[in-house]
Amino acid sequence: MRWLFCIGSVVLATAWVAAQEVRLALSFYPNSSATRVITGKVSGEWRGPDLLSPAKTKAFSYDLSVRSTSVVTVTGVTAEGDGVITLQQQGLEVTGTVDGQAFALSITPEGDVRLSWGAISFDSTKLPAADRKKLQQLLTLAPSLVLSPQGKIKAVNLPETLKDLVPGLDVQFVNAFLSAMVQTLLPAPLPAEPLKVGRSWEVVLPVLAFETPEPLPFPITCTLAEVRGDEAVITVKAEAQGDTDLTLRRWSEKDPKVTITNGRMTANGEVIFLLSFGVPQRSVWRLEAEAEGYIAAPEKDATPLPFRTRFSAEWRDQLVF
Repeated sequence: MRWLFCIGSVVLATAWVAAQEVRLALSFYPNSSATRVITGKVSGEWRGPDLLSPAKTKAFSYDLSVRSTSVVTVTGVTAEGDGVITLQQQGLEVTGTVDGQAFALSITPEGDVRLSWGAISFDSTKLPAADRKKLQQLLTLAPSLVLSPQGKIKAVNLPETLKDLVPGLDVQFVNAFLSAMVQTLLPAPLPAEPLKVGRSWEVVLPVLAFETPEPLPFPITCTLAEVRGDEAVITVKAEAQGDTDLTLRRWSEKDPKVTITNGRMTANGEVIFLLSFGVPQRSVWRLEAEAEGYIAAPEKDATPLPFRTRFSAEWRDQLVF
């Protein structure tokens, strides 16, 4: 009978957890910090203009491993209860193959860059001192975010030195772009009210990658899938596809014009949210996308060339306290 009692206890405990409402909200502890480690793989194919010789066409594949490290610090809490978060990059490593040739890219915590790919190589430590220092300053900039307890990014603040390092930069657009990019890494905004296991909520993120009058809405569905002790499991799903005819936003008029005529993207993730700490501590993601369209060189009357690309990525994101 003991085993029947054990099974019954498990069933009752599971039913009790499922019936409870869970509050998902971020907690901010001033002067606390954690190391954020992202590891993953990226692979895909490209058929279209040669990236090194745009007038020619080329087909190639790539398969890369990525590791990124940064330090996330809560530098303060506003009167409204929002957290002020500073992000400091601590290094990036990308290795693998591109077009059948070994590829390696590294950025050190000090902001030095090393790149090797076939006959191409670059080492920023060999630059003139002034140029090396400028690149180091650019790659070690530490933006700060103002984040609500529901995970909504209210503001992105870039160091004033960025204007001096990159004259003519559209800081407002960079702020909006960084905000949208970082927001995609959070299951946010989190619901304001407590919810039970199995309940879902929808997030609509702005897509700023295209030259449209207003950002395009990108709906994401989040679900509180399970609660395991102190861990709330949140699943994230998103999908977009169809004929588009959208032009990618260009940083300057000297950039080529890239128009996507058809595309598809699916994203799936699982976020582990620590209820006692009030933080998404780790997550796994998978992204698949494909697109086709044409690219026109910036020169006047340049003939657009067709392209087709496929992309997939899997990565893990973890906070180490």
